[in-house]
Amino acid sequence: MSGPEGMRDAAAAGRFALQRCTACGRAQYPPREVCAACLSDRLAWQVAEALPGVLLARTVLHHSHEERFRPRLPLGIGLVRLAAGPVVLCFAPVPRTIGDAVQVRAALDETGTPVLTAR
Repeated sequence: MSGPEGMRDAAAAGRFALQRCTACGRAQYPPREVCAACLSDRLAWQVAEALPGVLLARTVLHHSHEERFRPRLPLGIGLVRLAAGPVVLCFAPVPRTIGDAVQVRAALDETGTPVLTAR
């Protein structure tokens, strides 16, 4: 598993893959070719059903130019700081309050793109 393909493979199985540098230990998202902290290319994947985090911000979209999102409106979107460190943008469908603990999960959407959801 390497690069975005690693995320896609994990999401297809309903799992969240997060890159971690084996040189300095830092987790990073989105995946990159080298560690953003120390520039090492020794990267491994942390794969889990879900990763814990804290909701930093949330908004609700009431309009979308994307046809495929219109049936899902209103659509919650949130910023979550994962316990592992990185901040991720994800769907946040359940009404939440800033500071709430959430679990971030990954799946593939109808186009085959990995998407994250906080619950």
